[in-house]
Amino acid sequence: MEEARLNEIRQFLGKTATATHWERIGVDRRRGICVPLFSLRSRRDCGIGDVADLRALIDWCQRLGLSVLQILPINDMGLDGVPYSALSAFALDPVFIAIDEVEQVAEDASLLARVREAGERLAPAQRVDYMEVRRTKMALLEEAFVRADGAALQQTLFCFRADNLWLDDYLPYRVLKEVHEYRSWEDWGHLYDTAEKLRAFEEENATRFRFYCYLQWVAHQQFSAVHQYASQKGVLLKGDIPILVARDSADVWRHPEYFRMETAAGAPPDMYSEDGQYWGFPTYDWEALARTDYGWWRQRLQYAQRFFDLYRVDHVVGFFRIWTIQLGAESGREGWYVPGDESTWGDHGYRLLKMMLDATHMLPLAEDLGTIPPVCRQTLTSMGICGLKVQRWEKRWEGDGSIIPPAEYPPLSVATVSTHDSETLAGWWQDNYEDRQQLWQFLGGDGEAPTHLEGPLLRRIIQWVAASGSLFAIFMIQDLLGLFGILEGDPSHHRINVPGTVAHTNWSWRCPVTMEDLLADDGLTQELLDSRMGST
Repeated sequence: MEEARLNEIRQFLGKTATATHWERIGVDRRRGICVPLFSLRSRRDCGIGDVADLRALIDWCQRLGLSVLQILPINDMGLDGVPYSALSAFALDPVFIAIDEVEQVAEDASLLARVREAGERLAPAQRVDYMEVRRTKMALLEEAFVRADGAALQQTLFCFRADNLWLDDYLPYRVLKEVHEYRSWEDWGHLYDTAEKLRAFEEENATRFRFYCYLQWVAHQQFSAVHQYASQKGVLLKGDIPILVARDSADVWRHPEYFRMETAAGAPPDMYSEDGQYWGFPTYDWEALARTDYGWWRQRLQYAQRFFDLYRVDHVVGFFRIWTIQLGAESGREGWYVPGDESTWGDHGYRLLKMMLDATHMLPLAEDLGTIPPVCRQTLTSMGICGLKVQRWEKRWEGDGSIIPPAEYPPLSVATVSTHDSETLAGWWQDNYEDRQQLWQFLGGDGEAPTHLEGPLLRRIIQWVAASGSLFAIFMIQDLLGLFGILEGDPSHHRINVPGTVAHTNWSWRCPVTMEDLLADDGLTQELLDSRMGST
């Protein structure tokens, strides 16, 4: 992108609602990588990627000239492994703590040796075994807590809790879930319906409250340190803020007045799902939230700001209007949009996005896939917020269905070739004959497109999208590693998630190469540099 064109964009953005957010990071073309934290692998982890692995990935990004590192949500998933259905919109998942860097572990040779033994046992796993990883890591973290639990730590945790009032919701919920064998709060919430009952419960379980507070304090310290490290290396960290929260969560338990408990969010019938989708998450009572000046939402973003520079706005169209279904419906067919009056969608979305912008200096980047009313993208552009361009879906759908060249993508966008909810680029190519044939011919290929996407052709497509007109180009780590034959076997094995399904293969993919090996492989790094992945 020429400097003159960049200057035009800078002038435009300087007059939008995101002007100060852009000024903070600078308006430039940026390339980056997206990876679920759980997918990272290192020689020191315990069967799952952790916060220390991000440091190594930041180093790798710096070497490649990549200036954005995006991860999926890192909120506490409880016993589960679904990042978009967490127990809290605030709390970090203790499973991502780098145990070997916890002070009480690092200073205790015997405990550190046990951590390393656990790592040797769990690290070879091809997929994340959440139950075993949690059981192992929580037991080790509990030992570290017992060693630390004294007057000094208790004072530190007292101050940490006073500075993070969301813990007053999360801690009782987390301990109550444990006491009630992880059943939903809707089974036991009525037993603790007064402040007096909750105080009595905390007094009876004070040590467990301190333990879970300790986990949040450690996670906060480690993720804050990594954020600072990334800043020193010139890498922006991009988080992910799910629009909705799980019905069985601390937030819904303690603040049901902010949610419409009789309904659930979903998606209307479309070309991908004739029955629509029923997600089960409660929808918001925006009028109730407005009466508090959206305090809960503001606090949520302000806490995330401690760890991130940018954030993905999940399902951004839901802030304009959301498909709403009666609780317990058999499918997503029997739904309606809220607000119901289409003429109000633009104002509704603008008001909520402006609130989010006012809450922090993080720059939002919107996920605007699916059926999107024109007013949504018009509003995003007027506010200076980027949308998402996934190459395989960028076609002239209202015309001849031809492919839109990435060079024609608008500057206010994030270009990519796949997402965590889609096939990898290689998987899409393998499974979609007509689409791959169309792309093959568009790129100048003759005859039948090759069945498998690899080598020079894969490199060409990624370079093609990396050179798009978008200010951001961010690629899933699988698509980059696929350039070098590191991902073996069927491409479907390397997919992160298949929406609408429940399977052990969802949210459990682990990178087959360690961060240490990636950093040590100068040849691979040079090949990526030669691919111009880091150029601007």
